[in-house]
Amino acid sequence: MNSTHALRVAGVTLLLALAALAISPATVRAAVAAPPTASAPAARVAAPVAASASDPPPNANAGSGGNAAMFRNRVPAAVLEQQAAEQYSYLIDAASKEKRLLGDKQKPVVRVSLIVNKMLPYSLKWNEHSRQWHWEINVINTRQINAICLPGGKLLITTGMLERLHLSDSELAMLLGHEIAHALREHARDSVTPDGATLAARNIPRLFGLSSFGSQPLSSGTPLLALSYPRDDETEADVIGTEIAARAGYDPRAAVSLWIKLDGINRLARQPFVQAHPFDQRRIVDLQKHMRDMLALYAKALSRPVSQLPHYQGVGYAASARRIEHDDDTD
Repeated sequence: MNSTHALRVAGVTLLLALAALAISPATVRAAVAAPPTASAPAARVAAPVAASASDPPPNANAGSGGNAAMFRNRVPAAVLEQQAAEQYSYLIDAASKEKRLLGDKQKPVVRVSLIVNKMLPYSLKWNEHSRQWHWEINVINTRQINAICLPGGKLLITTGMLERLHLSDSELAMLLGHEIAHALREHARDSVTPDGATLAARNIPRLFGLSSFGSQPLSSGTPLLALSYPRDDETEADVIGTEIAARAGYDPRAAVSLWIKLDGINRLARQPFVQAHPFDQRRIVDLQKHMRDMLALYAKALSRPVSQLPHYQGVGYAASARRIEHDDDTD
């Protein structure tokens, strides 16, 4: 493990420790947060989330500029969210035109919405500005394996991801948590510019198995739906996403079986999701290193000791755990 990655992992661990002490992450990594731009009401919106007693108090410095030097080369949050809303609407319009957009009462949409709404109360502490987001949840009917959560809380997943991988609720929660974490930690802001190259209209629908285009042309901007993330961002999204899901009562061990499934199907045919979120064994190693802490959060959510958690039967989990233990013993 190189020194940069080791420092990043240590930073995530520190953030998790502070979260456990009910200290806002904003006190460690202040974020520039501008008010979201107005948009039309969403067809499917996650239920509003009120601050709970377990949430850390809002930080007085959040949204006030924070460390200006840290963000001097990053676009304002409002600009990023405007780009995200435009690209999301474009994709939803394309799916609707092809009659591939699932209705809000169809089972996949209901299932995803229930899981997201369980996780949101544990998500907001990672970005106080996200309390102002207008969350949207949509499912597209296509064999393409893909999912994304854009800045501003715009979440999309395909039926191919849900059905071809036969995801359990815990595996789905780990996937959704990972994507939500990318949005909360504003990872896209490191990759976009306010005046990025014009996005070719045909590229967005094809990422989600569609062929038609939206009714409105896209303005200039970075193609958020096609971003890939560096390993450091992937590690942070894994750890924070797993923490969010575990606090909501989903088994964190499912994160391991999720990525093993994704890697397996990507070996048969390259999938857009895995290209944007590259897999290697280091991801499994990092997940396993945090597993003891995550299991404690999961057990607390279930109101039982860790020793009474059920044995996990997910794909590849036991083998990966044994491999990590063997590597530790030989170090």
